[in-house]
This record gives sequence, structure tokens and C-alpha cells, in this order.
Amino acid sequence: MIDCINRMNAPFYVQFELTESCNNKCFFCYNPLGKVTGNELTTNKIKDILQQLSDVGVFRINFNGGEPLARPDIREIIQFASDLGFDLHMNTNSTLVTDDLAEFVSCHMQSVCTSILHSQKDEHDRMTGRRGAYDDVLKGIRTWRKHNVKVEVNVCTSAENYSDIYNIGRLVAELDCYALCSTRYILNNPVNKDFLMNSEQTVELIDLLMRVKNDFPVITDVSLPGPVPYCEVPEEYYEKLRILNIPCQYAYGLARISPTGKVTPCAISNDEIGD
Repeated sequence: MIDCINRMNAPFYVQFELTESCNNKCFFCYNPLGKVTGNELTTNKIKDILQQLSDVGVFRINFNGGEPLARPDIREIIQFASDLGFDLHMNTNSTLVTDDLAEFVSCHMQSVCTSILHSQKDEHDRMTGRRGAYDDVLKGIRTWRKHNVKVEVNVCTSAENYSDIYNIGRLVAELDCYALCSTRYILNNPVNKDFLMNSEQTVELIDLLMRVKNDFPVITDVSLPGPVPYCEVPEEYYEKLRILNIPCQYAYGLARISPTGKVTPCAISNDEIGD
């Protein structure tokens, strides 16, 4: 198995960011807060890149942003990628989805990933930088499920919302979502350093996630992806961390293509390895 993996000549999957544009303004976002440079890839260039990815054997494409549903050509892009045979997935804030669009997506993707930052409306809206975002995302999730698109909920988890993860889990279960993913906040701006979680908060988060896993069976996948060094937690938490944690795939199973065509080893890296 290891020999087979080592002989891979392409990433297992590519995170393809289709746009910098977004109708939310989340403080933690590693993208440039909706500031479009004007150099985003055209529809034809995206198709050309997708064809190249297919030719070298990439298996999965995860469309991301910005907000991918903000692109007027999103259906054309999804259809083209689907015709190439990729396993498709999408990260979306779910605030722009309509019944018609959800029905179309259901023909090409089994699931999407969306984001809930807090179980309380005012807090979620504050963290997304837009009043009404909470109501919009809940409506969007219900629209996806109405059209049988499975929904994974990701929580960018920081020092200010980690203690709410159990309540978010309850909400996710009520919305019939199959997965809850808690991604610890990674510093995108020095002014936000107080949002970084310390070791004690990480231990509390692990306990809360295990409670979600045990108490809400409708959520079949509870995870804590990204680098969580074992030295951050007591030895008695090693097994829980093994259950929850998804290892970093920097430059190994994953690559990212930015909205302007830059290639990096992961979504939060600025180490350009191609374009």
C-alpha cells in the first residue's frame, strides 16, 4: 500500500478555489475578504485546468472560494468537471443556494460542506460579518437536504466559540447533517492572535466533540482535522485524538489552486509551487 501511495504522480484531490468573491466577511478567512483582483481564472481556463487534472489522474475536486456559488458560470464548471468523471465536492456558505441550484448539484455531488460558527444567531452573524447570515445558512442547509444533498458542517473553532461546539452539534443534528468538522483557527492576521486556542481549550474541545459523537447518532462523522500535536494534550487524550484527528496532507495527498491559478501545497499555504 505504501509503495502504491509513493508512486502517485498527482494529488489524490485538489482544492480548487473558483473565486475570491464572497458575500460574507468572516474574520478568520485566509482569502482576501472578498477583494477581487480582477485576475480570476476565466471559464475556459478553469476547464483547461480541470482537463489537465483529469489527464494526470486526480481523483477528487473540491470547489471552494470565496463563495463558489457567487460565480455565474458555476453550473457550467460543475457540469464540465462531472463529465470528466471527478468525484466532486464543494465548500459553500450555503447562503446563495436555491431549490433549482440544489437540484442541479444533487445530480453531480453527493455532499457539500458548509459553515456554522455559533449556535446563537447574533454571534454567528457577528463572526461572519453580515447580519442575516445565520438565517440564510440554516435555510440553505434545509434546501440542500430537501434535494437529498448530504451536508457536512465545518466550524472554524477559536478561543471565542469552542465552548459552543456541543450546542452547534445539537443544531447540526436537528438539521439532519451527517458530519461535524471542528477546524481549529489558524492565525491569518497578527491582530487575531487572541483567537488562537491554547492546550487547555483544545482538551475541552476534544471532550465536547466526543460528547457530540456519543449523543447525536445522526452525525456519523465527527472530526478534528489539521495539525494537533500530541504534546498539546495529556497522554490520556491520545486515543481520543486518534479517533477525531485527520492528519495534515500538506503537499502529499492535497494541492490547492487559487482563484488566480496559483498552486500551493495546501489551502492556507502561500508557498507557490506552480501556476
